[in-house]
Amino acid sequence: MDKKFEVLVDSAIEKFTMVGVDVKGVLVCDKSGLILTSKDISISPGPVACLAELAATLSGRRTTVCLEHNENQVLIHQTDKAVVAVYTNNAA
Repeated sequence: MDKKFEVLVDSAIEKFTMVGVDVKGVLVCDKSGLILTSKDISISPGPVACLAELAATLSGRRTTVCLEHNENQVLIHQTDKAVVAVYTNNAA
């Protein structure tokens, strides 16, 4: 199963790259914060899953959360079974 996740993560990175987004890494976890796979990220998945759940609670539906800093950006999206976080560099 891990190989399937790796293929999906690589495909997502390729799609972001096609539109000019520099992906630093990807994290995939379940809704409880248990890591399913990650690529080039050593961040704990618990807070990512918690933030996705909090955003869904506040909006009443699944949402995409975007956290931005001067240099970095994190996109967090909750699906039916997993939470995906994509870490990117901001365009200059």
